[in-house]
Amino acid sequence: MRDEFSTDVKRALAARAGHRCSVCLKPTSGPATESGIAVSDGVAAHITAASSGGPRFDPSVSPEQRRSAENGIWVCTQHGREIDADDSAFSVQVLRGLKRIREDAAQHELQRGTSPADRSAALIEFPYAATTYKLFEIIEPQAYDFATTASLHELLYQAREPTRLLNLASEVVPGIWGTHPKIAGILSTLFSNAVDLWQPSPGLLAKLEQLCNNAIQAGDWSQVASVEPLAFALSAKGCRDVHRRLLERLINESHWRDADAARIREYYGSVGIEIAAIIRHWHDPFREGLLKANDVARLIDLALSGDATVASPFARQTVLDLLEIHADLLFRSGEPDLARRVTELVAALRFVRGK
Repeated sequence: MRDEFSTDVKRALAARAGHRCSVCLKPTSGPATESGIAVSDGVAAHITAASSGGPRFDPSVSPEQRRSAENGIWVCTQHGREIDADDSAFSVQVLRGLKRIREDAAQHELQRGTSPADRSAALIEFPYAATTYKLFEIIEPQAYDFATTASLHELLYQAREPTRLLNLASEVVPGIWGTHPKIAGILSTLFSNAVDLWQPSPGLLAKLEQLCNNAIQAGDWSQVASVEPLAFALSAKGCRDVHRRLLERLINESHWRDADAARIREYYGSVGIEIAAIIRHWHDPFREGLLKANDVARLIDLALSGDATVASPFARQTVLDLLEIHADLLFRSGEPDLARRVTELVAALRFVRGK
């Protein structure tokens, strides 16, 4: 017996996805050639299989849960076949991530009245932005995720004067810091990804440093999405104390770490991509001293989380080994208290896992 979705569940999944495939984003409904008739190319696929023997079947999931909207993802018929194939390459984690991304995007499209293509098209104007207002207009509708910042980084190098464009962006941040943290985060991440080109004036650098320090000293963890990338960029420009204070907050306070974890999961879209990024960052020759330890809080979160990606002995061992390396780096960088905090956590986790 298959635990099939009801008609109401299928309709809900289609609507929550904005009637687009959660994998390829193609529309799944539209008009037929005959007037008054509509066609559909969408299906509700099961995340965990509808019956025993199907792909990703989980015996711990009840029939009611298998039939629920939480266990469904809306896709086009082609990707529906690929998801349901016996040799499907789609894991439960990937499908849940794709579903979340599509539903979040659909909600944003509904609120903004724009499609993903419309928002992406606006980025084409980024290399030619000449005023802070135009730059704000281009960035404001964008999602704060890896795809956006990677696109901006590529477009930056197409600009005739990339340094001027970065400095223009840094003039935007103080004015929208308290009202548009997402935009501040996107631009700050751009600074951190292109610190070699970023040349803010001493006065502007001091103003940005003060913004970060105020948020950190006030314990305003709700601004971590803006503070973290900006503190990294400021440290690369010589303002190292603000980054050290941020690491103290992230290592010692769960609120800051939880806020950073939520932001970074949304940014990368999956734990697997996050781990790959952490390893890539570690081997980045640009990162020196405490900048090399920038991902320590994310490793702590991964070690403490119950995420399936880090549940295997090998993955868990990798995360704990990386944490030990970061603790040694913290010690060698003159932060023995932070190093001890991380070392104690790793020792406790190894003890618990070993029992």
